Amino acid sequence: MLRKNDIVDIISPGTACTRDELEKIKNYVKKIGLTPRIFLEKETSITKKLTHEFASIPAEIRFEQLKKSIENKDSKIIWCARGGYGSAEILPLLQKMKKPKVPKIFIGFSDISALNTFLIQQWNWQVISAPMLIQLALLLVSKKSEKGILDLIFGKTKELKYSLTTAGHQLAAPMAGGCISVLINNFGTKNQLDWRNKILFLEDEGEDGERLDRYFHQIVMIVKDTKIKPCAVILGNFLETNPHGAPKEKNIKIAIQKFTEKLNGIVPVFQEKTSCLGHGKNMLPLLLGAEAKITADGFLIQKLELKNRA
Repeated sequence: MLRKNDIVDIISPGTACTRDELEKIKNYVKKIGLTPRIFLEKETSITKKLTHEFASIPAEIRFEQLKKSIENKDSKIIWCARGGYGSAEILPLLQKMKKPKVPKIFIGFSDISALNTFLIQQWNWQVISAPMLIQLALLLVSKKSEKGILDLIFGKTKELKYSLTTAGHQLAAPMAGGCISVLINNFGTKNQLDWRNKILFLEDEGEDGERLDRYFHQIVMIVKDTKIKPCAVILGNFLETNPHGAPKEKNIKIAIQKFTEKLNGIVPVFQEKTSCLGHGKNMLPLLLGAEAKITADGFLIQKLELKNRA
Protein backbone atom coordinates (compact mmCIF):
# COMPACT_ATOMS: atom_id res chain seq x y z
CA MET A 1 0.00 0.00 0.00
CA LEU A 2 1.00 3.66 0.05
CA ARG A 3 3.68 5.25 2.22
CA LYS A 4 4.43 8.85 3.09
CA ASN A 5 5.52 10.97 0.11
CA ASP A 6 4.48 8.36 -2.48
CA ILE A 7 3.53 9.93 -5.83
CA VAL A 8 -0.16 10.17 -6.76
CA ASP A 9 -0.81 10.53 -10.49
CA ILE A 10 -3.92 12.70 -10.85
CA ILE A 11 -5.95 12.37 -14.05
CA SER A 12 -9.05 13.97 -15.56
CA PRO A 13 -10.39 11.44 -18.09
CA GLY A 14 -13.81 13.09 -18.34
CA THR A 15 -14.91 16.57 -17.30
CA ALA A 16 -11.96 18.92 -16.85
CA CYS A 17 -11.08 20.65 -13.58
CA THR A 18 -10.32 24.33 -13.43
CA ARG A 19 -6.75 25.31 -12.60
CA ASP A 20 -7.95 26.63 -9.26
CA GLU A 21 -9.59 23.26 -8.49
CA LEU A 22 -6.39 21.44 -9.39
CA GLU A 23 -4.43 23.65 -7.00
CA LYS A 24 -6.84 22.69 -4.23
CA ILE A 25 -6.50 19.04 -5.17
CA LYS A 26 -2.70 19.22 -5.10
CA ASN A 27 -2.79 20.93 -1.72
CA TYR A 28 -5.07 18.21 -0.40
CA VAL A 29 -2.79 15.44 -1.63
CA LYS A 30 0.15 17.12 0.08
CA LYS A 31 -1.89 17.50 3.27
CA ILE A 32 -2.46 13.73 3.49
CA GLY A 33 1.27 13.12 3.11
CA LEU A 34 1.51 12.20 -0.57
CA THR A 35 3.13 13.84 -3.59
CA PRO A 36 0.78 15.06 -6.36
CA ARG A 37 1.73 14.83 -10.01
CA ILE A 38 -0.35 15.86 -13.03
CA PHE A 39 0.94 15.06 -16.48
CA LEU A 40 -0.10 17.61 -19.12
CA GLU A 41 -1.64 19.75 -16.40
CA LYS A 42 -2.10 22.86 -18.51
CA GLU A 43 -3.41 20.91 -21.51
CA THR A 44 -5.99 18.97 -19.46
CA SER A 45 -7.37 21.84 -17.35
CA ILE A 46 -9.50 24.91 -17.99
CA THR A 47 -9.25 28.47 -16.71
CA LYS A 48 -12.83 28.83 -15.49
CA LYS A 49 -15.83 26.62 -14.84
CA LEU A 50 -18.09 25.92 -17.82
CA THR A 51 -21.89 25.94 -17.90
CA HIS A 52 -21.92 22.23 -18.82
CA GLU A 53 -20.09 19.07 -17.81
CA PHE A 54 -19.14 17.77 -21.25
CA ALA A 55 -15.50 16.81 -21.69
CA SER A 56 -14.00 19.97 -23.14
CA ILE A 57 -10.47 18.57 -23.61
CA PRO A 58 -9.80 16.45 -26.73
CA ALA A 59 -9.92 12.70 -26.07
CA GLU A 60 -6.39 12.26 -27.42
CA ILE A 61 -4.96 14.58 -24.78
CA ARG A 62 -6.95 13.00 -21.95
CA PHE A 63 -5.75 9.59 -23.10
CA GLU A 64 -2.14 10.76 -23.22
CA GLN A 65 -2.40 11.91 -19.60
CA LEU A 66 -3.76 8.51 -18.59
CA LYS A 67 -1.10 6.71 -20.64
CA LYS A 68 1.75 8.63 -19.01
CA SER A 69 0.27 7.88 -15.58
CA ILE A 70 0.05 4.18 -16.38
CA GLU A 71 3.51 3.86 -17.92
CA ASN A 72 5.69 5.76 -15.47
CA LYS A 73 7.47 3.47 -13.01
CA ASP A 74 7.71 5.70 -9.94
CA SER A 75 4.07 5.77 -8.80
CA LYS A 76 1.74 3.14 -7.33
CA ILE A 77 -1.57 4.93 -7.69
CA ILE A 78 -3.73 6.75 -10.23
CA TRP A 79 -6.52 8.80 -8.68
CA CYS A 80 -9.20 10.47 -10.79
CA ALA A 81 -9.76 14.15 -10.10
CA ARG A 82 -13.47 13.94 -10.93
CA GLY A 83 -16.06 12.12 -13.00
CA GLY A 84 -18.57 14.12 -15.03
CA TYR A 85 -18.79 13.04 -18.67
CA GLY A 86 -16.58 11.70 -21.42
CA SER A 87 -14.39 8.89 -20.09
CA ALA A 88 -15.77 6.44 -22.64
CA GLU A 89 -14.41 8.64 -25.44
CA ILE A 90 -10.85 7.54 -24.64
CA LEU A 91 -11.66 3.80 -24.68
CA PRO A 92 -10.82 3.28 -28.40
CA LEU A 93 -7.32 4.63 -27.69
CA LEU A 94 -6.95 2.67 -24.47
CA GLN A 95 -7.97 -0.55 -26.24
CA LYS A 96 -4.92 -0.19 -28.51
CA MET A 97 -2.54 0.16 -25.59
CA LYS A 98 -0.42 -2.79 -24.49
CA LYS A 99 -1.27 -4.15 -21.06
CA PRO A 100 1.32 -2.88 -18.56
CA LYS A 101 3.41 -5.46 -16.72
CA VAL A 102 2.77 -3.87 -13.33
CA PRO A 103 -0.76 -2.91 -12.26
CA LYS A 104 -1.50 0.17 -10.17
CA ILE A 105 -4.09 1.22 -7.65
CA PHE A 106 -6.83 3.01 -9.59
CA ILE A 107 -9.51 5.11 -7.87
CA GLY A 108 -12.63 6.41 -9.58
CA PHE A 109 -16.37 5.88 -9.96
CA SER A 110 -19.41 7.48 -11.66
CA ASP A 111 -18.43 8.29 -15.28
CA ILE A 112 -15.13 6.50 -14.59
CA SER A 113 -17.10 3.22 -14.51
CA ALA A 114 -16.37 2.90 -18.25
CA LEU A 115 -12.62 2.86 -17.55
CA ASN A 116 -13.06 0.60 -14.52
CA THR A 117 -14.78 -2.01 -16.67
CA PHE A 118 -11.91 -1.99 -19.17
CA LEU A 119 -9.18 -2.17 -16.54
CA ILE A 120 -10.85 -5.09 -14.79
CA GLN A 121 -11.86 -7.11 -17.84
CA GLN A 122 -8.94 -6.47 -20.18
CA TRP A 123 -6.02 -5.97 -17.79
CA ASN A 124 -7.21 -7.90 -14.73
CA TRP A 125 -6.70 -4.87 -12.48
CA GLN A 126 -8.58 -4.20 -9.29
CA VAL A 127 -10.10 -0.72 -9.00
CA ILE A 128 -11.48 1.18 -6.03
CA SER A 129 -14.92 2.75 -6.23
CA ALA A 130 -14.42 5.62 -3.79
CA PRO A 131 -14.49 9.43 -3.54
CA MET A 132 -12.50 11.28 -6.16
CA LEU A 133 -10.05 14.01 -5.33
CA ILE A 134 -12.29 17.00 -6.05
CA GLN A 135 -14.80 15.66 -3.52
CA LEU A 136 -12.14 15.33 -0.86
CA ALA A 137 -10.41 18.63 -1.60
CA LEU A 138 -13.68 20.61 -1.53
CA LEU A 139 -15.10 18.78 1.52
CA LEU A 140 -17.99 17.34 -0.48
CA VAL A 141 -17.91 14.05 1.43
CA SER A 142 -18.07 13.34 5.14
CA LYS A 143 -15.11 12.76 7.44
CA LYS A 144 -16.21 9.12 7.67
CA SER A 145 -16.03 8.85 3.90
CA GLU A 146 -12.57 10.45 3.81
CA LYS A 147 -11.33 8.14 6.56
CA GLY A 148 -12.67 5.12 4.68
CA ILE A 149 -10.59 5.68 1.55
CA LEU A 150 -7.47 6.95 3.34
CA ASP A 151 -7.41 3.99 5.73
CA LEU A 152 -7.73 1.70 2.72
CA ILE A 153 -4.90 3.16 0.61
CA PHE A 154 -2.55 3.47 3.59
CA GLY A 155 -3.12 -0.18 4.55
CA LYS A 156 -4.95 0.44 7.82
CA THR A 157 -8.05 -1.46 6.70
CA LYS A 158 -7.92 -5.21 6.33
CA GLU A 159 -11.59 -5.84 5.60
CA LEU A 160 -14.58 -4.04 4.11
CA LYS A 161 -17.91 -5.06 5.63
CA TYR A 162 -21.34 -3.72 4.69
CA SER A 163 -24.83 -4.63 5.92
CA LEU A 164 -27.38 -5.94 3.43
CA THR A 165 -31.17 -5.84 3.67
CA THR A 166 -31.59 -9.53 2.95
CA ALA A 167 -30.08 -12.51 4.75
CA GLY A 168 -30.16 -16.25 4.12
CA HIS A 169 -27.88 -16.42 1.06
CA GLN A 170 -24.24 -17.40 1.12
CA LEU A 171 -21.92 -17.06 -1.87
CA ALA A 172 -18.53 -15.79 -3.02
CA ALA A 173 -17.57 -14.23 -6.37
CA PRO A 174 -15.67 -11.27 -7.86
CA MET A 175 -17.30 -7.82 -7.68
CA ALA A 176 -18.22 -6.09 -10.95
CA GLY A 177 -20.31 -3.10 -11.95
CA GLY A 178 -20.59 0.56 -10.97
CA CYS A 179 -22.75 3.47 -12.13
CA ILE A 180 -25.73 1.90 -13.90
CA SER A 181 -26.32 4.66 -16.47
CA VAL A 182 -22.67 4.47 -17.59
CA LEU A 183 -22.70 0.67 -17.72
CA ILE A 184 -25.90 0.67 -19.79
CA ASN A 185 -24.30 3.04 -22.31
CA ASN A 186 -21.53 0.49 -22.88
CA PHE A 187 -23.91 -2.36 -23.69
CA GLY A 188 -23.37 -3.63 -27.23
CA THR A 189 -19.77 -2.37 -27.35
CA LYS A 190 -16.38 -4.03 -26.82
CA ASN A 191 -16.52 -2.64 -23.30
CA GLN A 192 -19.81 -4.28 -22.32
CA LEU A 193 -19.76 -5.45 -18.71
CA ASP A 194 -19.35 -9.21 -18.32
CA TRP A 195 -21.36 -10.07 -15.23
CA ARG A 196 -21.31 -13.84 -15.68
CA ASN A 197 -20.88 -15.47 -12.25
CA LYS A 198 -20.05 -12.09 -10.66
CA ILE A 199 -21.62 -10.10 -7.86
CA LEU A 200 -23.11 -7.22 -9.85
CA PHE A 201 -22.95 -3.88 -8.02
CA LEU A 202 -25.21 -1.08 -9.27
CA GLU A 203 -25.65 2.55 -8.12
CA ASP A 204 -26.31 6.02 -9.54
CA GLU A 205 -27.38 9.58 -8.70
CA GLY A 206 -30.03 11.95 -9.96
CA GLU A 207 -31.92 9.24 -11.87
CA ASP A 208 -35.66 9.11 -11.25
CA GLY A 209 -37.47 5.84 -10.60
CA GLU A 210 -38.98 5.64 -14.08
CA ARG A 211 -35.58 5.90 -15.75
CA LEU A 212 -34.06 3.38 -13.34
CA ASP A 213 -36.92 1.04 -14.17
CA ARG A 214 -35.87 1.18 -17.83
CA TYR A 215 -32.27 0.35 -16.91
CA PHE A 216 -33.31 -2.46 -14.61
CA HIS A 217 -35.69 -3.90 -17.19
CA GLN A 218 -32.93 -3.93 -19.82
CA ILE A 219 -30.69 -5.90 -17.46
CA VAL A 220 -33.49 -8.35 -16.74
CA MET A 221 -34.15 -8.91 -20.45
CA ILE A 222 -30.47 -9.51 -21.19
CA VAL A 223 -30.26 -12.04 -18.36
CA LYS A 224 -33.38 -13.86 -19.55
CA ASP A 225 -32.55 -13.74 -23.28
CA THR A 226 -28.88 -14.74 -23.04
CA LYS A 227 -29.10 -16.99 -19.95
CA ILE A 228 -25.93 -15.21 -18.80
CA LYS A 229 -26.49 -14.05 -15.26
CA PRO A 230 -24.66 -12.65 -12.25
CA CYS A 231 -24.71 -14.80 -9.14
CA ALA A 232 -26.16 -11.85 -7.18
CA VAL A 233 -26.99 -8.15 -7.52
CA ILE A 234 -26.15 -5.59 -4.84
CA LEU A 235 -27.84 -2.20 -5.08
CA GLY A 236 -26.03 0.79 -3.64
CA ASN A 237 -27.26 4.36 -3.26
CA PHE A 238 -29.73 5.75 -5.83
CA LEU A 239 -31.11 8.62 -3.76
CA GLU A 240 -28.40 11.26 -4.23
CA THR A 241 -29.47 14.30 -6.23
CA ASN A 242 -27.33 16.12 -8.77
CA PRO A 243 -27.73 19.34 -10.81
CA HIS A 244 -29.66 17.36 -13.43
CA GLY A 245 -32.16 15.52 -11.25
CA ALA A 246 -33.70 15.11 -7.79
CA PRO A 247 -35.11 11.58 -7.59
CA LYS A 248 -38.20 10.76 -5.55
CA GLU A 249 -37.52 8.06 -2.97
CA LYS A 250 -40.97 6.51 -3.45
CA ASN A 251 -40.47 6.01 -7.19
CA ILE A 252 -36.98 4.57 -6.72
CA LYS A 253 -38.40 2.06 -4.24
CA ILE A 254 -41.02 1.05 -6.83
CA ALA A 255 -38.32 0.51 -9.48
CA ILE A 256 -36.19 -1.59 -7.10
CA GLN A 257 -39.20 -3.66 -6.06
CA LYS A 258 -40.10 -4.38 -9.70
CA PHE A 259 -36.47 -5.28 -10.49
CA THR A 260 -36.31 -7.67 -7.52
CA GLU A 261 -39.59 -9.34 -8.48
CA LYS A 262 -38.53 -9.81 -12.13
CA LEU A 263 -35.31 -11.53 -11.03
CA ASN A 264 -37.01 -13.61 -8.34
CA GLY A 265 -35.88 -17.22 -8.64
CA ILE A 266 -33.19 -16.22 -11.15
CA VAL A 267 -30.76 -13.91 -9.33
CA PRO A 268 -30.95 -12.78 -5.68
CA VAL A 269 -31.07 -8.99 -5.23
CA PHE A 270 -29.69 -7.25 -2.14
CA GLN A 271 -29.61 -3.64 -1.01
CA GLU A 272 -26.87 -2.10 1.10
CA LYS A 273 -28.63 -0.77 4.20
CA THR A 274 -26.96 2.56 4.87
CA SER A 275 -26.64 4.08 1.34
CA CYS A 276 -22.85 4.25 1.71
CA LEU A 277 -21.94 2.55 -1.57
CA GLY A 278 -21.89 4.79 -4.63
CA HIS A 279 -22.72 8.48 -5.02
CA GLY A 280 -23.31 10.06 -1.66
CA LYS A 281 -21.77 12.23 1.04
CA ASN A 282 -21.05 9.16 3.17
CA MET A 283 -19.61 7.08 0.33
CA LEU A 284 -17.33 4.24 1.47
CA PRO A 285 -14.90 2.25 -0.68
CA LEU A 286 -15.65 -0.92 -2.60
CA LEU A 287 -13.04 -2.98 -4.42
CA LEU A 288 -14.16 -3.96 -7.93
CA GLY A 289 -12.48 -6.85 -9.71
CA ALA A 290 -11.77 -8.47 -6.34
CA GLU A 291 -13.40 -11.37 -4.53
CA ALA A 292 -16.27 -10.69 -2.16
CA LYS A 293 -18.50 -12.79 0.08
CA ILE A 294 -22.17 -12.47 0.85
CA THR A 295 -22.73 -14.14 4.20
CA ALA A 296 -25.80 -15.99 5.42
CA ASP A 297 -26.33 -13.39 8.16
CA GLY A 298 -26.59 -10.57 5.59
CA PHE A 299 -23.18 -8.95 5.10
CA LEU A 300 -21.01 -8.12 2.12
CA ILE A 301 -17.36 -8.73 3.04
CA GLN A 302 -14.12 -8.15 1.18
CA LYS A 303 -10.73 -9.17 2.54
CA LEU A 304 -8.26 -6.61 1.28
CA GLU A 305 -5.47 -7.98 -0.87
CA LEU A 306 -4.89 -5.25 -3.43
CA LYS A 307 -2.98 -6.62 -6.41
CA ASN A 308 -2.22 -3.17 -7.83
CA ARG A 309 1.31 -2.36 -6.71
CA ALA A 310 4.27 -0.75 -8.36
